[in-house]
Amino acid sequence: MPTRPQDHPQYAAILAVAAAIQSAEQSADAGIRATAALIVKTLDVQSEQGLAPHTVEPVLAGLKRAITAHMEGRSAIVESHQAYGRIAAGLGATAEDWGPSWPCADARVSAPRRDTLRAVA
Repeated sequence: MPTRPQDHPQYAAILAVAAAIQSAEQSADAGIRATAALIVKTLDVQSEQGLAPHTVEPVLAGLKRAITAHMEGRSAIVESHQAYGRIAAGLGATAEDWGPSWPCADARVSAPRRDTLRAVA
């Protein structure tokens, strides 16, 4: 096993794929944000202009389909990112071995929040 990440035979390929997948994740998030902003703007304009709710219903139906598609696309990209991690591990490249040189070193993994139950006296 190489001692330095730069000595790994697939170093350049791993970095290139990591950059591309991170760009895809950021693009997916940007699409979600933009569509969400468009939904909010649609509702704001409807209210400001005194339009009846049914007026924008076809628009909202289309935006609902759009944001659902964005979310499904994001999920697929995240799943692919995880699969790439497994492939890299199979090639002997892991975050543990590469340390701060790992392409996703800045990402923070957090456990899902679990609310605790408190007894009410």
